[in-house]
Amino acid sequence: MTDREISQEELDRLVDDASYLQDEAEAMQYVIDDVPYAKTPPEGRSIAEMLLLIDHAQLSYYRPIMEEAIEDPRPTHLDNFTHFKEDFEKDEEKLEDVHKILKKIAKHRAGLVNAIKNVPLIDWETVVYRNDMQLTLFDFMQEMIRFERGVLKDIADQVRVYNQEKKQQRDIEQRRSQRQDQHPTEN
Repeated sequence: MTDREISQEELDRLVDDASYLQDEAEAMQYVIDDVPYAKTPPEGRSIAEMLLLIDHAQLSYYRPIMEEAIEDPRPTHLDNFTHFKEDFEKDEEKLEDVHKILKKIAKHRAGLVNAIKNVPLIDWETVVYRNDMQLTLFDFMQEMIRFERGVLKDIADQVRVYNQEKKQQRDIEQRRSQRQDQHPTEN
């Protein structure tokens, strides 16, 4: 154990933060068709690919580590797990159905949130090891939240850029139409 004590208030915030992804995934289902979710920007991943990465991270990395740290009396070493960014593979077939991705994220997150709620407060002080550095299981799960928030911010930035481009295109078309109305003989 470390000297750090995790309070119920901190744990409640972790549950709320973890639940946010589920809420966000459910809300995105209603607006995702209006954005080019499969379009990959010059630098980075498409929105669908980023969503798959979030789901992959929670399923293959964060949740298994959390479960091992709680269930196994031996120390949990993060280097015994392949980091989710190292073994993430872009599955073109899965990328085609963004609604399915969002439903899976919401379902998987509901399961993770329930698992978090079932962990006794004292177990959040369990130490996990990253190389020779110690961190609490709670702090490790906070890393998951920060990672997801960063990805969701990247998604929001892509949507914002797309909407700006769409607005600029509408403005150009509107000016073109106005010019044609003023000078109908010119093309």
